[in-house]
Amino acid sequence: MATLLVIGKVIILLFAVILIFNLMILVHEWGHFLAARWRGLKIEKFQIWFGKPIWKKTINGVQYGLGTIPFGGFVALPQMAPMDTIEGKSEDGGEPLPKISPLDKIIVAFAGPLFSFGLALFFALIVWGVGKPVGALEKTTTVGWVDPDMPGAEAGFQIGDEVLAVNGVKVSGWEGAIDSVRERIVHSKGDKIEFLVKRDGKEITIESGYEIEDTSALERKAFRDIGVDPALEAVLVGGVIKDSPAEIVGLKAGDRIVEINGKAVRSFGIVSAEIRSTEGKVKIVVERDGKPLAFEVTPVAPATGDFKDPSIGIAFATQSKFTIEHPNPITETVKSGKMIFRTLDSLTDRKSDVSVTQMSGVVGIGGLYYRFLDNPEWGLRMALWFSIVLNVNLALLNMLPFPVLDGGHITLALVDIIRRRPVKTPSLEMKVLEYVQAGCALLLFGFMIFITIFDTKDQLPGKARTMTFDRAQVVKANGA
Repeated sequence: MATLLVIGKVIILLFAVILIFNLMILVHEWGHFLAARWRGLKIEKFQIWFGKPIWKKTINGVQYGLGTIPFGGFVALPQMAPMDTIEGKSEDGGEPLPKISPLDKIIVAFAGPLFSFGLALFFALIVWGVGKPVGALEKTTTVGWVDPDMPGAEAGFQIGDEVLAVNGVKVSGWEGAIDSVRERIVHSKGDKIEFLVKRDGKEITIESGYEIEDTSALERKAFRDIGVDPALEAVLVGGVIKDSPAEIVGLKAGDRIVEINGKAVRSFGIVSAEIRSTEGKVKIVVERDGKPLAFEVTPVAPATGDFKDPSIGIAFATQSKFTIEHPNPITETVKSGKMIFRTLDSLTDRKSDVSVTQMSGVVGIGGLYYRFLDNPEWGLRMALWFSIVLNVNLALLNMLPFPVLDGGHITLALVDIIRRRPVKTPSLEMKVLEYVQAGCALLLFGFMIFITIFDTKDQLPGKARTMTFDRAQVVKANGA
């Protein structure tokens, strides 16, 4: 019965994710559809997803369908631009269609992004009403750990420092969508990152280098890191691995780690560092049900080959405390727009280390929605908030002047205005344009597949889930 309940839950969550994606595509394409009706354009097809339709039905001369390739959707408008390669051959029997003005093309192309913006505002209004969960790390900029082997330590960071600004931009939290310490480090440019820090009531400037973890060609490129972590209100044991030293000595999920080897704990980093560097027993003090408990535990190398460093077999919990805020709808929508502009700027700047491999596609975004919705406490609110970000991104990315995208149609219409004549049909120009559209479509699909490879790898079980211990070895080391 338990297995059936788990399977049922997974099916329901997957259905909810698919429903959200299709709603966004439907609204975007509905914008094109309504604008085309308004401007008197011929509409051949309205299809969600690309490829040969697995379902189709013709109503009032328009073929509605569901494609086989789960990416995007389209409204087939033969008067806009040659898209036969992507949308299928026209079924009008080759009858000439009346010309439409460049203004008509611009209105119809712009309507899709406009409706996506509208949907983003709709979600923003809902979030304004129901609230958005805000974690503790989105409100603190205090340093809780400095890795002695990383550039931050060499630059002079100290535990307790309060970061005020990064590269001249004021920061309000350590993590978060926009203008956080982490985000400003990731999007920094050049060899040095400048921090404005408050220490003992005085403001000082720290210039730090950074490191980027080496990854293989089949892995996402790692982000810039200076080795400085935020101070946490609590470091919680999120889980204890079976047969691990932590389980043997009696540590439990939910324990609050307050001290390790006599040092106060304000970050995951100090716990991990002490476990790695201590020879023999690690002394840990936790708080459980309001009472302090002391443990001595000897780290043991996991039996799993991927792990070489000794471990006690615990996983840390993510932020445990959330407050509910009600952000202004316009402000949240604007923030989402800033995020995509900042990402595009970093992707196109040689001084930046942001890479396309760090982006997510349908699989990655779907996985994020799934994890949000799987949390019964605050997941739905986070899914609603993320829908603001995603719809704004959908609108702005579609406005890029790239053939196949809405921005490409607008660019072609502006070229027609400048030339004062549209591309003739049939003509060599039209044939070239069709090949360009098809080539760009292939590039876009190729890019989607490229990103999907990384997204799929992210969804596979990670190393942390495969860590195992030899119980006999653990018991011998810990004297239990």
